[in-house]
Amino acid sequence: MKILRLVFSKWLISVLLLLAQVAAIVLVAIYLIEYLIWFQVISVAIGVIVFFACVNRKENPEYKIPWLFLILFLPLFGVLFYLMFSRVNTSRKMRKIYAKAYDELLPYVNNIDKDIEKAYEYMGDRQGIDRYLKENSGLGPQQNNEVKYYPVGELMWKDMLEALESAKKFILMEYFIVDPGHMWDSIHEILARKAKEGVRVHLVYDDLGTMTMLRSGYYKKLRKEGIDAHKFNPFTPIVSAVYNNRSHRKIMVVDGLIGFTGGINLGDEYINENDRLGHWKDTGLRMRGTAVNSLTALFFTDFIIAKREIPEFDFYFNKNPEKFNTPGTICPFGDGPRPLYYEQIGEENFINIVGQAKKYFYISTPYLIIDHHFTQALKNAAMRGVDVRVITPHIPDKKIVFCLTRSSYKELRKAGVKVYEYTPGFIHAKMLVSDDDMAFVGTINMDFRSLTHHFECGAVLYKNDCIKDIYNDFQHIFEVSQEIDNNFKLSFGAKVAKVLLETFRTLF
Repeated sequence: MKILRLVFSKWLISVLLLLAQVAAIVLVAIYLIEYLIWFQVISVAIGVIVFFACVNRKENPEYKIPWLFLILFLPLFGVLFYLMFSRVNTSRKMRKIYAKAYDELLPYVNNIDKDIEKAYEYMGDRQGIDRYLKENSGLGPQQNNEVKYYPVGELMWKDMLEALESAKKFILMEYFIVDPGHMWDSIHEILARKAKEGVRVHLVYDDLGTMTMLRSGYYKKLRKEGIDAHKFNPFTPIVSAVYNNRSHRKIMVVDGLIGFTGGINLGDEYINENDRLGHWKDTGLRMRGTAVNSLTALFFTDFIIAKREIPEFDFYFNKNPEKFNTPGTICPFGDGPRPLYYEQIGEENFINIVGQAKKYFYISTPYLIIDHHFTQALKNAAMRGVDVRVITPHIPDKKIVFCLTRSSYKELRKAGVKVYEYTPGFIHAKMLVSDDDMAFVGTINMDFRSLTHHFECGAVLYKNDCIKDIYNDFQHIFEVSQEIDNNFKLSFGAKVAKVLLETFRTLF
C-alpha cells in the first residue's frame, strides 16, 4: 500500500512531470545543435549578449556568478535556463493582487502608525533601524504593548490554545507547515468548533511546505468545516521560478487582541512530540496591544494573494487597541521577493543591528549560508571589539545545507566571530539579541532562499522587558552548545562539496 501511495502521490507525479519538461528542453537543444551547426554560432552570440545583460543587472553580484558560469561554458543551455529561472521575481498575477491589497490596506496601516513619531523619539539613536523597516516594509514601531517571549515551542503552543479558545470574532492563521499530529489536531479541533459557533476562521498554508504532509485537497475538507482555508502559491508541475516564492511566515491573530509569531510551525517536532533530531529548539513571541494590528496587516497581504478577494477590513482591525503601561517598542515587519519588496529587508535588518552593536551581538539560525555583504558585517563588528556569536545546529536536518553552513565557520572565526553548534538537537530558532536593549524574533533564516525568495516576517524589540529573557535564553544555549575551535576541520569530501555547492547555491 505504501508503494501504491508513493506511485500515485502528487509529489512523485509532479517530480516526473517536471523532469519530463526539463528532458524535452534538453532534447530540443541537442537536436538543434546536432542538425544546425550555425545555430551553435548564434547561441554563442546570444550568450554574449545575455552575459553582458547579466553583468549589468542591479542585484547581488554573488547571484550572478553561477549564471555567468553556465552562459560561458554551456551557451545554449545556460541561456535557456537563465531566461527561465534567473529572475528573482514574482508572477504578474501575484504582483497585481498584491498591489491592490496594499492600496486597500494603506489607510489601516497609516492609522496603526499614527503615534510613530513618539516611538522614534523614544528610540533615540536606535530609531534608524526601525525607520528602515517602516520605509521598506510599511510598518513602524509601536509602544505600549505587552510582549511575551517563548524559549520553546511547547510553552507557546499552550498559550496559543488558550488564545484560540477565547476567540469571539475571528481567527487568522498563516503557516509554512501544517502537519497532522498532536499539535495540529488540538488546534484543528478548536478551529472547527469556533467556526460552528460563528467565529470567522481564516487559514493560509504553503502548498510546497505541506506537500508531503497534506492531501492536495485538504483545504476543501477544512472549508466543509467552516474554516476558510487556502493554499499559498499552489504548485503545478510547470517549470518556473515563481514557485520559489513560498510563504514562510508564521502568524496567528485572535480578535485583533492577541498575536503570535516566531519560528514555530504547526507540527509535532516544534513542540518536541517528535524527537527525530533530538531536542527541537524554537522560539516565538506573543504580543497584545497596538502591534497586533501590524500582524493583521501582514496576514492579509498574503491571504489576499491566496484567496484573490479583498475582505471587509473594518471587521478585523482593532480601532481601540488596549494600551499597556510597559516600556519599549515592537516593530513587526514583513519581507518578500522582488518587486513586491525592493530590498532584502531581513538581511539588511540583521546588518543594521550588528552595525550599531557596541558590546555584543548574538544570533541563532538553522542555516548559515550568507553572502559577502552579511559576512563582512559580522566580521567587521568582531574586529572592532564586539562580542559576535553565531549559533547553528549540531544535528542537521539537511546534510547538504549543513555542509554549506559549516563551510562558513573558518572565515568568521578568523575575524573573531565565535561559532557554536547546539548539541542537544536541532536549533530552528531565528532570533538575535544585542547590547541588552535590542532583539529580533521571527521566521527569517540566514540563507539565500529565506533572504531572497520567501515571504517572511518577524519583530524587532527595543527596551522591552522580555529582552532580558531572550538574553538569558542565549546564555543557556551557550552552556549546552559546543564552541567551534581551531581543531575543527572539514573532511576532504566536505571541502569538495563546498566548492561545488558554493558556486551554484543561488541558482534556484
